[in-house]
Amino acid sequence: MRSLFAALLLAASAAAAENPLSVELISEVKAVAPGETFTVGLHLKPPAGFHTYWKHPGIVGVATSVEWTLPPGFSAGEIQWPAPQAVKMARYAAQGYRDETLLIVPLTAPKELHDSQVTLTARASWMCCGDQCHPANKVPFSITLPITSTATADPATKPLFDRFREKVPQQDDAWSVEMIRQPKSILLTLTSKQPTLTRDVTDLGSLHFFTADGQIDSNGEQKITRGPGQQLCIELPISDESPTSAHLKGVIVADQSWHKDGKSTALELP
Repeated sequence: MRSLFAALLLAASAAAAENPLSVELISEVKAVAPGETFTVGLHLKPPAGFHTYWKHPGIVGVATSVEWTLPPGFSAGEIQWPAPQAVKMARYAAQGYRDETLLIVPLTAPKELHDSQVTLTARASWMCCGDQCHPANKVPFSITLPITSTATADPATKPLFDRFREKVPQQDDAWSVEMIRQPKSILLTLTSKQPTLTRDVTDLGSLHFFTADGQIDSNGEQKITRGPGQQLCIELPISDESPTSAHLKGVIVADQSWHKDGKSTALELP
């Protein structure tokens, strides 16, 4: 179903005159050092009423992607995705970003660099949707940085990277996770192993599970039960296109942090 909707949206939007999404390739460092790993990011800023999509958009939408053309010896890691938000494409619930976001990518330089500067080139593809959908395919971006013996952070961009790095979901050993597959749903149970550290489940606020592998129907109802004790149960509707798996990949996003003194509101399943 998702792939069908994606194809229809691409076809319907092919004639869009101007893409409303603001996109910029930025670096966390002012210079590149030989052999060191540094981070760059694709900064996405949709206008009010529009959204982009997470690494798994749900039953509709197209995830943002990046293809790199790098100088010899350079390598790119996987995108570090900030926690998603629930978005709507027409009447269907999907997974994406209503607000600005930064898709963070680690890059590693070779141990020997003989030039004075380096140019990093990316081709980004995305879907930005509001009352209409606006696709973009392999749009080129580039950034040129000097090469020095030691990489230094760029004070103009580092706060932005720090802010969105905190939004990247993390696994947490303080919570145990159990999954039970039922005929039409998956029962996910989280239990605190360190209740003195973790926030009481009644204080987490609203909760939403985002599927990272398509097993869960992003448009279906999620039933949440809190307790007894420090236990949380979420009954998740299985997607019609769900792959059969003994594992469940996804992220649970809460209003409040999962630790009493923590900041992260996004918990990645182990």
